[in-house]
Amino acid sequence: MGSLIVPGEHDHKLKLVSLPFVSTSHLIPVVDIARLFAIHGVDVTIITTTATAAIFQSSIDRDRDRGHAIRTHVVKFPCEQVGLPEGVESFNSNTPRDLVHKIYQGLTILQDQYQQLFHDLQPDFLFTDMFYPWTVDAAAKLGIPRLIYVGGGYLAHSSQNTLEQFLPHTKVLLDYMTS
Repeated sequence: MGSLIVPGEHDHKLKLVSLPFVSTSHLIPVVDIARLFAIHGVDVTIITTTATAAIFQSSIDRDRDRGHAIRTHVVKFPCEQVGLPEGVESFNSNTPRDLVHKIYQGLTILQDQYQQLFHDLQPDFLFTDMFYPWTVDAAAKLGIPRLIYVGGGYLAHSSQNTLEQFLPHTKVLLDYMTS
């Protein structure tokens, strides 16, 4: 498959800005998908924080060395501002609950900076995690599409949708057997 080029008077290589979530279970798949875009000729910029970039940067460096247009744009996480130790910018299943709330606070603080980067980088589309719902409006403001990463399998999402739409659990009648 060749490069994804927008045909026109001046050929334009598509530009993607990706914003993965700061949990490794979401970070790795989003980065891998962004890398696939780069392998297929899209110019990719992944925006993340210093500590999370360290998790995947070697893969990005290898892709760039192979001639793919991919880079990481690192932003400083506001650890001090939210009361976190320096370098605590992501979480996993072992992260203490009191730190998770502070990490979310830091992400909220970064939202304006992320939106400014979207504007400055002038992408043709965004690829962001489901935990950044505000990126729908950011993409609309820029007049570009937004692709979303939703973790989990189809069965789980179908089950959740069915429960929300049809509320079967509210229609259950219990028959008690009497002796």
